[in-house]
Parts: sequence; structure tokens; C-alpha cells
Amino acid sequence: MTLSVRRSLAALAVGAALVTAGCGAAGPDRAAVVDGTVISETHLQTAMAEVNGMDPALLQQPLTPTGTLTALVQAPVVLGYLGERGIVVSDSLARREARERGVTDPSEGTLDIIRLASSITAAQQSGQLTEADGAALTEQLRSLDIEVNPRYGTFDPDTASVQLVSPEWVTPVDAQ
Repeated sequence: MTLSVRRSLAALAVGAALVTAGCGAAGPDRAAVVDGTVISETHLQTAMAEVNGMDPALLQQPLTPTGTLTALVQAPVVLGYLGERGIVVSDSLARREARERGVTDPSEGTLDIIRLASSITAAQQSGQLTEADGAALTEQLRSLDIEVNPRYGTFDPDTASVQLVSPEWVTPVDAQ
């Protein structure tokens, strides 16, 4: 698998970024709105806490709020795309995976992240996820109307992920 495919897949899987608090909001308890569907901050925080609390860990690195939001934004598109290619991780399989990792009553967000991670892994291992697929997924994600609460960053259509950005009014501090 080429480096560019790995980078595309990494961005599609779960973009990892550090988070800082921002000003403004997309609405009360809204982390993002994707084509009219609200991803609440509560939903995001619950999924992040459950996934990060898994033992053994589901992911190599702990999720950040921005990374969790990226996964929740991408999950419906990526899971639909892979499902059309016969790569499906069922709800019961995701629940079993959560239980085996210590989460007895996983939230829908947690189940989405488990299905996303498991589907991408299966697609990669079977060679069914190509660079062209990464480009097609990115294009599908670009076509969505995505409004992100500034606290979590902005949606970057080039990487199809939520990226943390510093507001223009924040001036970097000189380390000296």
C-alpha cells in the first residue's frame, strides 16, 4: 500500500488532532451538523470516553475530541461505501467487540467507531480499499453540508476530516 493511500486512509479512519477550546457554537449541545443531522457534544464526549476507556484499546492512540468528531462525521459515508462492497460489521459484532473490551452498554457513537475501525481494517487486509476508493470517499464527504462547532475546528474538504485551527485573533506566544 502506498504512502498516499495510507495517509488518505488514516485521515478517513480517525483524524488525530490536539484540541483547544474555541469560541462560538453551532448551537446548544452541537458538535457538528452534517446534512441536517446533529452530532451532539454529549454524543461525542460519550463515544470518546467509552472508546478511550476500552481495555484492550481499540485504537493505537487515544481519541481526541477532534478525532472523535471526524470519525462520527465520516462513519455513515464510509460504512455505506464499504457496505456496498460487501464489507459490513454488524451491530451485534460491534456490541460483542465493545463487551470484550470492557464496555457493557456502548453508545451508538461508540458502536459507529467500532464498526468504522473494523470495516476499514477488513477492507485494508482484503485489499478492497484502493487509492481510488479513498478519493471517492473524500469526494462523497466533500459533497456533504458540514457545519462544525468552532470548538472542534473546521471541516477540511481536502482531507475529509475535522482539523483544529487557531482563530485569526489568537496570536502565538514567542517561546523566548
